[in-house]
Amino acid sequence: MRIDHDATIMLPASGAGTDPDAETPLLLVLHGFGANERDLLPLAEYLGHTGPTAFLRAPLALGPDQRAWFPILDIARPDPAAVQAAADAVLAWLAEHHPGRTVIGLGFSQGSTVVLQALRTQPSAFAGVVVLSGFVSPATHDGDSALAGCATPAFFGHGDADPIIPTEVTALTAAWLREHTTLTERDYPGLPHAVDGRELADVRAFLAALA
Repeated sequence: MRIDHDATIMLPASGAGTDPDAETPLLLVLHGFGANERDLLPLAEYLGHTGPTAFLRAPLALGPDQRAWFPILDIARPDPAAVQAAADAVLAWLAEHHPGRTVIGLGFSQGSTVVLQALRTQPSAFAGVVVLSGFVSPATHDGDSALAGCATPAFFGHGDADPIIPTEVTALTAAWLREHTTLTERDYPGLPHAVDGRELADVRAFLAALA
């Protein structure tokens, strides 16, 4: 499994006084199930990130312009091997194209599962993670104990009207994040399986605090 580098959308570092060659963190954005690398692109202008941003395309094809990071039969119990394969593909892409660069991972829905699995696999690479309407793979991971000692900043945003992610999966993910990261959690009344202005404002503040 490989990430198609030619399909990656790269936004360069921006902002007054920004040095494009400076080692600011790379914001790595992973879309959800059935979407593609363009799905979350409109969010970029609201996030305030001045470093480079990469929007990756998931490796599995579902249909025209529809991609997946791993098959989903049961959100509560994703296949651990498939989740790990997707995370390994993302980490291999980072090693090839941005070796040694610090990363902030942002994922929506299934994309956040891959972000968290990559964090579990290589915690030292991440300055922080953003989980939007997402979930962690419940299978244990060899890197979990090391990750717990890193105190990696994490943002977890979810809505109380999400028809896709079961409430018990959201609760499990929140508990896991509290145990393994330094967590900022927000629950948005009325928010379905989506992102809105309230959440974007909170994510922007979270990212600014990492700068």
